[in-house]
Amino acid sequence: MRSRVSPRIRVFPWMLAYAVAAPAAHAAKSWVEHLADFPSSPLCQPNEVTLWTCTVRHKRFSLCASSGAVTRESYIQYRAQARRGKIVLRYPDPLRAPAAAFAYAYSATGDAEVDFSIGRYSYSLVDPLRGVSLIFVQKAGKDVARLSCGEGNQSLQLNDTIALMRALKVPAPK
Repeated sequence: MRSRVSPRIRVFPWMLAYAVAAPAAHAAKSWVEHLADFPSSPLCQPNEVTLWTCTVRHKRFSLCASSGAVTRESYIQYRAQARRGKIVLRYPDPLRAPAAAFAYAYSATGDAEVDFSIGRYSYSLVDPLRGVSLIFVQKAGKDVARLSCGEGNQSLQLNDTIALMRALKVPAPK
């Protein structure tokens, strides 16, 4: 999926190797030790950590992850909440390995992006180092939405997030 952030967030294996300060084996330990560095969201359960969150008008969007040590049961799930507080979208549902559901890119400029597709819709959650977070939505390759979040997260580019994505084997976008 192509995002509208310039320059395009792309990760190459050598960039990720240099960017990751904590090796994948250390991800579980650093993850548990630094939970306070992540934002919070009412869409994530108390036993989960919010990797990323966005508020657009009266709607909330969050990327929730199982907390604790990285295991085969670890998951990441995107959730969207409508105006009246009802969760209207969960992806993936049912839960499955993050490597089979998401793509993750981190650039040398500090920007980070999570991509996923649901049917004919493709989503990019963009977390620039500077500025507010963004959500891009395409349907069958055509832009249908560009949502500007009410805040910037700077949580997708944390060393712990990078290490977690690596430990979960979340691939780079194609």
